[in-house]
Amino acid sequence: MFLPLFPLPSAAQDATLHRALLGLWCNSEDGGRSCWAWDEFHADGRFEACGRTEDDPRPFHGTGRVDISGARMCYTVTAASENFWLRPGQRYCTDIVAIDALTHRYRDLDTQAEFTLYRRAPGDKHCPG
Repeated sequence: MFLPLFPLPSAAQDATLHRALLGLWCNSEDGGRSCWAWDEFHADGRFEACGRTEDDPRPFHGTGRVDISGARMCYTVTAASENFWLRPGQRYCTDIVAIDALTHRYRDLDTQAEFTLYRRAPGDKHCPG
């Protein structure tokens, strides 16, 4: 199911987009064949993120809340490892460009760079220890 991001009544669009985001997503540099990080969205509005970057051997993790308004998605971090890219209390927003059963494309508001996440089954999540 591809969700075009054209104007729907706001509450309906927000709920539809939230449902489409639910589950596990893979951050990948090779089209989803391998994952360096995981983003998981829960029905109650929580998110969890974990992984390891090439430039830091320490695993990272972060948790918090996600809010959706129109095509804008904002994370508010409530807990994070020292090397997570946001500190607890910080907020980060993106614009969702497209989402379907397999991919979630979003745009960073500061750089305008676009990124793609790849859907995975819940059991695929492997947070580094």
